[in-house]
Amino acid sequence: MGARQSREPRSVSMDNPTPAGVIDISDDVVKRLKHGITQQAREHASVAEETKPPAKPVTPVRKPAAKAAPPTVVYQSPTPIYVQGGGHTISAAEVQRQMNLELQKNDELWRQRMTQLEENLKKTNTIMESEYENAIDGVRKRFVSTAAAHKTPPCQDLKAQLLTCYRSNPGETLKCMQEVAQFKLCVDQHRIKKLDEEAIAPESQKIAATATRSAVPVAKAG
Repeated sequence: MGARQSREPRSVSMDNPTPAGVIDISDDVVKRLKHGITQQAREHASVAEETKPPAKPVTPVRKPAAKAAPPTVVYQSPTPIYVQGGGHTISAAEVQRQMNLELQKNDELWRQRMTQLEENLKKTNTIMESEYENAIDGVRKRFVSTAAAHKTPPCQDLKAQLLTCYRSNPGETLKCMQEVAQFKLCVDQHRIKKLDEEAIAPESQKIAATATRSAVPVAKAG
């Protein structure tokens, strides 16, 4: 029984803490690698320092001295001289004086023109006002004469009352005798008044003519 069990193969399984594709090294190996890299870097630095060319001396650059500005020379302008026809010379002051005189003459000329224009405007306004007043008087007289020609006939209220009575009493005119009498009386009174006015007008004209003739002096004979 025991011999038979020892002959059977056995399998042992262990967990690998390192992931696949990763090489696990010890701490001693890490220290040696760091020491070697540091030593190699120092050697390269010393070689580079020995082979570096010496630095060139820096020469200071001198700026050129600024040139002094030349002195400014001020020239006084001479008084302008104008030459007139005939070889006569005239100064600028004389030219200015003559120019001022011409300007004064021009101003005076325009002042006179403005005064004359104002006077013409005043005359025109006076004429226009007079014509306007005449036109107003003509219109007023024409209106008065037209109004007199178109006076309302007399007794229109009594006439309206009479017509109303006739319409209210068709075929019975005797009921409107009072309205007829009032209308007839009004018409007669108006006719008498008009005849009196027409009779008075010639007398007034005669009296006015007599007064005019008496006012005229008569020349004595001899």
